[in-house]
Amino acid sequence: MYKDYYLWIEIHANKNIILDNKYFEKILDKCVKYGIGSIVLSVKDPSSFCIYKSEIAPHYSCYDSEFENDKDYLELYIKQAHDRNLRIYAAVDVFSEGNKENKSNLSKGYEHPYWQTYLYGINNEGKSSIKPITDIDGLKTFDSIDDFSDVFVNPVREDVQQYEESVINELINNYDIDGIVLDRVRFIGLAADFSEYTKDKFEEFIGKKAYNWPTDIYELKVDDNGDKQVIYGDLFGDWITFKASNIKKFIIRVRETINKSNKKIEFIDYAGSWYPIYYQVGANWASEKYIPEDYPWVGKEYSKTGYAECLDKLMSGFYYPDVTIDEAIKNGKPAYWYSVEGSGIMANKVTMNVVPIIGSLFVKQYEGNPENFKKAIDMCFKKSQGCMLFDLSYIEDYNWWRLLID
Repeated sequence: MYKDYYLWIEIHANKNIILDNKYFEKILDKCVKYGIGSIVLSVKDPSSFCIYKSEIAPHYSCYDSEFENDKDYLELYIKQAHDRNLRIYAAVDVFSEGNKENKSNLSKGYEHPYWQTYLYGINNEGKSSIKPITDIDGLKTFDSIDDFSDVFVNPVREDVQQYEESVINELINNYDIDGIVLDRVRFIGLAADFSEYTKDKFEEFIGKKAYNWPTDIYELKVDDNGDKQVIYGDLFGDWITFKASNIKKFIIRVRETINKSNKKIEFIDYAGSWYPIYYQVGANWASEKYIPEDYPWVGKEYSKTGYAECLDKLMSGFYYPDVTIDEAIKNGKPAYWYSVEGSGIMANKVTMNVVPIIGSLFVKQYEGNPENFKKAIDMCFKKSQGCMLFDLSYIEDYNWWRLLID
């Protein structure tokens, strides 16, 4: 039986493979042998740099000297993939434009510091503080899923959206790719973005002033034990609707850019499957017909921010070591969807079957347990229309290729 596999190749983790043309060819031959039909090659990662010849984004050789100056790795590997009848997708990390641990002034988040997302939290003096992401040492925030090493930029900014769209437009028009896969089309967390720019745009959105900023949204308190308490403000529901509407605005821009190209290019987005808490990152990957039952702060108007209809496929991160719902419950997980099986049910429920779901696995979660990995793959194909494996480095390191067909 044909299985629709997608193998993600992240730049940093697979650097030795990307830099070695012969090694990359061997990987492609393994893909053919073990039934993988699609390669998802990261071409612009959270660092802000790209591995192709771009007039817009800086080349990876400016960030890591082991990459050859201005070498077009994407063009090379498109040809090699297509020679083997493999589909190849260009993966773009969108609203991350730099890395604090390996800082480069050529990263767009540093080149344009006013693009940086501003986070709201409690500082070391116990007072409310709003700071750019590169200046948040000691800041305690609420419900952010990242460790803040990536320099996220502000998705609300028009110039940021224009830049990210221009990167994607260049790829669409200059390369014979089979599709675009987007990642990090979201805010870094609930703590973002509280810049003055976003405040002004939010007030335009709701048609009135937010007089008690940011406590109109929520108030964050930290007790003597370091525990955080959050008090939601009157405008919290408007706030998460506003953020999700800006993400949908960008998704629509990309959809229109692809449509204008008149090329057969699939539009795929990657998003985490944990929909009941995904409001924290300000993205609504559900169908616009889905009325949210998980968010008590919003009404039917929130459904308008759903963007599933804009996509050709959705990669949904079934990133849990528990495969079945029964296993998740047995292991004390807080909800059924903390499992591969439950993730599939959740993804199909909120997208209402308007877009094919590609169940996605974080391979490292099954390290040392190939039987569970195989079971997770089977569950992806049972509960969705495909299986994305993140990422190649683990499949290669664990030598798990044969599990894909056994």
